[in-house]
Amino acid sequence: MKKNLLFAFLLLLTSLLTKAQSEGWAICNSGANLYFKIVGSGSHVLVVSDVGNSSDYLKDLIKKLSETNRVVYYDPRATGKSRLPVIHDSTVNFAKAVADIEALRMVLRIPKWSVIGHGFGAKIACAYASQAGGHLAQLVLINPASMVTNRNAMVNGYFDSFDEYEFSTMLSQKAVNRRFEDLQHRLQTQIMPTDSVARAKEIMKFQAGTYVHDTLHESIAADFLYEKVRNISVKSRVSNIFVPDPFDCITVLQQRNIPVQVILSRQRYELAGLVNYWKNSVPGAKISIVEKAHHFPWLDNPSAFYAQVTPFLQHFVEETYVSPKKVSRPVGRGNQRRKRY
Repeated sequence: MKKNLLFAFLLLLTSLLTKAQSEGWAICNSGANLYFKIVGSGSHVLVVSDVGNSSDYLKDLIKKLSETNRVVYYDPRATGKSRLPVIHDSTVNFAKAVADIEALRMVLRIPKWSVIGHGFGAKIACAYASQAGGHLAQLVLINPASMVTNRNAMVNGYFDSFDEYEFSTMLSQKAVNRRFEDLQHRLQTQIMPTDSVARAKEIMKFQAGTYVHDTLHESIAADFLYEKVRNISVKSRVSNIFVPDPFDCITVLQQRNIPVQVILSRQRYELAGLVNYWKNSVPGAKISIVEKAHHFPWLDNPSAFYAQVTPFLQHFVEETYVSPKKVSRPVGRGNQRRKRY
């Protein structure tokens, strides 16, 4: 009986220790407490979300990648479970977003990993690649935000100016007009003018059609956009403060001969120009076009998307593993907020 109890206790302890190493909060730059989780097995792959978004909208991508890779994902500072008590220019900016990636790698003691960035997260991943030295194996950029210009001004707090999509390429003018009329009707008759949350969600539902090819995924796109609204103070700082000249990052990628894959959806605005840009900037880059897909190609056309990504990631086979450094235990948000930033 005592032996059985001892065995059960050891099993529980082993389970807790394993979870502590694969999920928790890592204290990084300026005391930022980054929530992370590691799933799957194989070579390490880090996934970087779009600006202003936590990792939540990437769950389908992470689940599939974890079938053949050891996927590390995290909530960028001040999003999701990675909270900061005060958000200002010195604690949330592009430089911090880039530095957090290397800080996370050092906390987890991962010698080398591949990095996947989506949207503006691809620009963050590019900047990290230029600083990562020998710690970066491969780089995958999914519908990267414009690397040519830095758009500082947003038209308003609702609409995302970084993603190069427009209604004219997604929906017919008749469909746009109908959707807009429905939106106006709901805003005027069904939602109180003072209910800013409900109004913002309705507007995001209207814009969601711009981001997906399959209407079944509009709810995911709407949640994705609404999170940007909630995190507008984070998004504006990361996308505007300390953003380097993108050509500097591209030059370093060329010099270090890092394998790069750029995945572009067919419906991207000025697709031909984007393809030529990447071919000229990084001649060795693998350019992949996903048909019938918009901002989230792994949702719209998963078979075509993974047919491109999975073989590319398999080129890197990790040979050595280092035991991760002790990280802070999973704690409640109340305790988390009292940590220094």
